[in-house]
Amino acid sequence: MNESYRLGEQSIIAYLQRLANGVSTAELDVAALPTELCAIGEQLQKTFAILQQERELLERGAYIDSLTNLGNRAGLHRYAELLWHKGTPFTCAYIDIDRLKHCNDTFGHTEGNRYILGICRALTETMEPNDLLFRIGGDEFVLVSPTTDEAELEQRLERTRTDLIEATSGGKAPMIASFSFGCSRVDPLAGDTRRQMTMDADRTMYRYKLMHRVQQPKENDASMRPIADQPPCNDRVFQAISMSSETRYPFILNLDTGESQWSINAVRDFDLPSQHPYNSLDMWLARVHPEDRDNVRSELDMVVNGAWHFHYMQYRVMNTAGKYALCECTGYRLDSTETEPNMYVGIIINRSLADTTDSVTGLGDIHALVNAIGEMRRVARKAGLVAIKIDDIAKVNARFGFDAGDRVLAESAACLMDCSRGKGRLFRSTGPMFVALFDDLDPEETDAIAEEIERFLGSPVLFGSFEYQPPIRVATLHLDAVDRQPVSILNELKALLEEAPQVPGTKLD
Repeated sequence: MNESYRLGEQSIIAYLQRLANGVSTAELDVAALPTELCAIGEQLQKTFAILQQERELLERGAYIDSLTNLGNRAGLHRYAELLWHKGTPFTCAYIDIDRLKHCNDTFGHTEGNRYILGICRALTETMEPNDLLFRIGGDEFVLVSPTTDEAELEQRLERTRTDLIEATSGGKAPMIASFSFGCSRVDPLAGDTRRQMTMDADRTMYRYKLMHRVQQPKENDASMRPIADQPPCNDRVFQAISMSSETRYPFILNLDTGESQWSINAVRDFDLPSQHPYNSLDMWLARVHPEDRDNVRSELDMVVNGAWHFHYMQYRVMNTAGKYALCECTGYRLDSTETEPNMYVGIIINRSLADTTDSVTGLGDIHALVNAIGEMRRVARKAGLVAIKIDDIAKVNARFGFDAGDRVLAESAACLMDCSRGKGRLFRSTGPMFVALFDDLDPEETDAIAEEIERFLGSPVLFGSFEYQPPIRVATLHLDAVDRQPVSILNELKALLEEAPQVPGTKLD
């Protein structure tokens, strides 16, 4: 074997080793090989070129969205790995196409694909040279910009959205095209995590969606008029669910009008716009974790369409703190009658919270109260109950916000604890109603505590420079023995409160 042949063999072996180590830029100088090895070298190069093409095709299928030719979810994950490895700050925007399902259902999936491609084209045109856009789901995009700050990216996207709406309004397109977005600035070296990037931008985007809903022309009819024009949900049904179900979040949805009713706890814990939000299915889906959203939407569509009458699922929902809580939802569809609309009634249990503690006051909640009365019934003991209602909480919430209403309730609970002097068990029943339960006091002692509560519970609360004194009502119930169902006793207390004179406070009218 001559020296030239030996060197040629070594060149081929080194070339193969580089390829085996993943060096895609490895080259082989075939012209420098001895004549006997040239054919082998050429064949190796052709084989590598074919393998490289197949690899690129496989990689394209794994990381590229077939409809838009953008990177897909896996492509975003791979790019995120690179960003965190570099450690340089960047801005990301989570973008969600508005009403894509409506487009597919009304005009067909071909038009839906055109809608997606139109949004994609508009987003691509607003990108800077270093920006990258990914389609991570049917209606979801992520734009990553290493150079733009959060405010600049928001301004760019807002301009793009405004131009889209203008270009598709007035019958220029089958439906008005728009999208919602949320931006987040991320700094890996400052300790930001990929989960934080997702949650911050995703939360901002869905709040934007709720606040900037585009009204489609089709919806301008009498059946879709604002909630204020619709009759309220059945309040008696809602109160019955609140008292009898083992949950923190009952709800009722009128499927014919979109009107709904939610508990005040749900409003506070999940940052809902009000207790009577309109279009509440979209509102709730906006808070469901992106990975769970399609499955939840599919099941709820079956309920709305009347195909299913029972719905049960566990899924993650974003709470007010921006964290996802595991929730268990059970709901029933009630078909319409001559006097009642189609309704969806259900309960949601937040498995991340203690089920029997009121989060505002720290007192036992309605379920703890029902259990306590039930225990006294089993041992046939006498009981004294003092019920307290803080009037005008709804007006406080409307004028000063729910945080102010919570302050009134929390300070009232603290005063109630002082007045009871540790002699009774205290609960927040429903809404602005409290119950103090005494099982070792004579009626005279219970009445004395009730009088003290009436004198001191309405202590002033400051909202900035405004001093507010809550008006209250107090009622007492004495039982020689607890021989009825807890709900019956609580209904009697509620009736007594309605008849009790009000201790006046600050007027908010």
